[in-house]
Amino acid sequence: MRPFRIGLGLASIFLVVFAGPGSAGERGKFVGHAVLNNTKFSEVKAMEGHPMKSAMAGELDGLVFHSGGGSAIDRLLDRSHYHVAWVADGGGSGYCLKTFTTKEGHKLFARCDSKITSTGGTGVITLLGGTGPFSGIKGKGKFNFVGVTSVVNWDDIEWEWETP
Repeated sequence: MRPFRIGLGLASIFLVVFAGPGSAGERGKFVGHAVLNNTKFSEVKAMEGHPMKSAMAGELDGLVFHSGGGSAIDRLLDRSHYHVAWVADGGGSGYCLKTFTTKEGHKLFARCDSKITSTGGTGVITLLGGTGPFSGIKGKGKFNFVGVTSVVNWDDIEWEWETP
């Protein structure tokens, strides 16, 4: 009986030490602030007389800083690389593809749907899953994107999430 108990004890320690963040059925709320630089921008003009005037697309790169949410999975995103590919129309709406890459190389993928404002945009973020501890993660939240200059931007983001 003794070797069996020792084996169970070692297995428990192994699970605690090596399972890492993102346990099954875990829930949390991430809150962060990001700094982004415009890296690409293009605009396509509509034909004369079209009420929406143009369509735009671009990319942004930067860092996200964790400022709320207590789980290990929330803290993994602190200082992660943040990439945004976006498309918007002249009618005031758009969407984007957000990718967060941690220092360890794990990726979290999200989509945003936005309403363009005079200073940037606001909208909804939908988590689409990811790699490593973000595998199968789902969630939804909001963002507030502000253009500070023609190159520098900030983005306040928050979402509630859960793992399968």
